[in-house]
Amino acid sequence: MTTTIKSFLQFLKNDHLCNLTPSSALRVVFGNEAADFDSVVSTLTYAFCSYQKDPANPLVPIINIPRAELPLRRDVMRSLNRLNVTEDLLFFNEEFKRYKTLCGSVNAILVDHNEVEMNSRALVNIVTGIIDHHKDQKLHLEAHPRIVQTTGSCSSLVFNYWRDIILKSESEGFKEVALLSLGAALLDTSNFRYKVEAPDLEALKYYESILSDIDREEYYKQLKSDKDDLEGMHIKDIFKKDYKEFTFEQDPHKIKVGIASVGKPLEWLNKQCGTVDVFNSECIEAQKERNLDIFVVMTAWQDGSEFKREILVISPVKDHSERIMNKISSELKLESTDQINTASLDHHSYYFNAFNQLNVLASRKQVVPLLGDAFHSTAADK
Repeated sequence: MTTTIKSFLQFLKNDHLCNLTPSSALRVVFGNEAADFDSVVSTLTYAFCSYQKDPANPLVPIINIPRAELPLRRDVMRSLNRLNVTEDLLFFNEEFKRYKTLCGSVNAILVDHNEVEMNSRALVNIVTGIIDHHKDQKLHLEAHPRIVQTTGSCSSLVFNYWRDIILKSESEGFKEVALLSLGAALLDTSNFRYKVEAPDLEALKYYESILSDIDREEYYKQLKSDKDDLEGMHIKDIFKKDYKEFTFEQDPHKIKVGIASVGKPLEWLNKQCGTVDVFNSECIEAQKERNLDIFVVMTAWQDGSEFKREILVISPVKDHSERIMNKISSELKLESTDQINTASLDHHSYYFNAFNQLNVLASRKQVVPLLGDAFHSTAADK
């Protein structure tokens, strides 16, 4: 039996996955395509805990991005490195696709999302379990477990689900589970000061008992510093760092929306590019590369004691995008900002607007359903 997350991953790589055959049913667990700290931690801890309960049927934890994008997530890399978990021990989209060709079927547990995203649909045969804290899409109702509940961090739900197993053992691996899960909750709730729900507080009681020697505030500051470290990153990489895509459909209409979350203000991003024109061009290029109808950049940062958000919307579908943004403007309390100069753009073809988002409680998790509802409403009006 493996006793650390590192030894568990080594077992998967050196033993379990060497035995795949066309008759094998591969069992995997993976988070959403943003692959932020919460998604990665929920994936790894679910797989590790599941193995402790049922070592005969291990789950392979898949980080739902290309391997090359891991270095963009410095909070994830540095936290795993502190546990001696190096990048070569992890499993990414490339491995997932390769394993799919070697086995007969893939059974998946979804964490931090409850609908298989477009890039994974061809790889998954059946969804057998879900633990998530996003809007419930009412799919895979036969899955077990099927926990879709509002929390600050999905990791809290995963930890609480496996808590009885975790508390029965004093192995180093379960302390690692608690440490990573606490870290995800700290980042998602700003050290339990923001969007905290009952499951987060329930998990916190156990984190504090298992990790009595951890200075929570110092741990949070370290993680936040790692997450916010964008030094040396090109603007394209910053957009990739925490990015998700969504498709909204209402026959015969359909739009593809991409949302990049960034922990710096638009003013900072603008300066990184040197000139307004270069930043505008990078935004339009990102929209074109992904073939998006709407590209959204959501910024969030701490300005002294004040938490602030902005939202930038880029779209070649000008009239439709303007109607959608008008629909959600009141809910998000949007006000125009002069942080982006659009004088150089062809306003006849592009919608390119930036807003201060005064409803700072609305993160991407809340904005996506609003965009979907607005799209369906405007599509119905056509």
